[in-house]
Amino acid sequence: MLRPERAARKTEEALRGLGHTPALAPVLAITDLPARIPDGNFDAVLATSANGLRKLAVRAEMARLRSTPLIAVGDRTAQAGREAGFATVHVAEGDGRSLVAEARRLFPSPARFLHAAGADRAFDLAGALASHGHRVDLVELYKAEAATALPPAIADALAEPDGLVVLHHSGRIAQTFLSLVDAAGLGEAARAVPHAALAERIARTLREAGCGRVETAERPDEQALLKTLDRLAGNGSPSGVGRTK
Repeated sequence: MLRPERAARKTEEALRGLGHTPALAPVLAITDLPARIPDGNFDAVLATSANGLRKLAVRAEMARLRSTPLIAVGDRTAQAGREAGFATVHVAEGDGRSLVAEARRLFPSPARFLHAAGADRAFDLAGALASHGHRVDLVELYKAEAATALPPAIADALAEPDGLVVLHHSGRIAQTFLSLVDAAGLGEAARAVPHAALAERIARTLREAGCGRVETAERPDEQALLKTLDRLAGNGSPSGVGRTK
């Protein structure tokens, strides 16, 4: 898997449960940001990633936020919210637009939200909700830093690419992967293997870069992504950047 290591560990577990043998090769690393959390009350906390909630969980302000409803972008993020201590968790259908729809459903009148987020975001959640009269206080709690060299596990996998499938959980991951393989002189080999993308915008990045076989998950959640990987891999094939048993 190319995603940051902590998140990759959970994906690794899911892949092993499906009979695959993945290899971890993070191209991004998560670091904390010392953002201030605004004072006052919020009608709900919004979360578009599990990382944002993990960073929020260790902040002193979490003590006053636990009783606030959480609206999470999908199941994995919702689970991180429960682990952080949120008593009430609502789950959207996997992307920023579905989170906006869920927030509007729960709060049809103007409301104040706290968005626990990272520095890099693919969707303007605050802008989308502001257009419906809501206020969103954006707090950037972490940033994802790109690796400066290609992880050895990727080079090893591309050296023997038969049956190889690469998973992409975000556009930033896809872009970083492409930059690193190009810098390592492995761009042609990387573009020749199948790629499974969590969302169409990620798949578009890969196709525009010249990747020949790219498939998109039917829904923007990990369960659907792993089903896409299974379609690409077939029986007895590898997953992520590793080999099946």
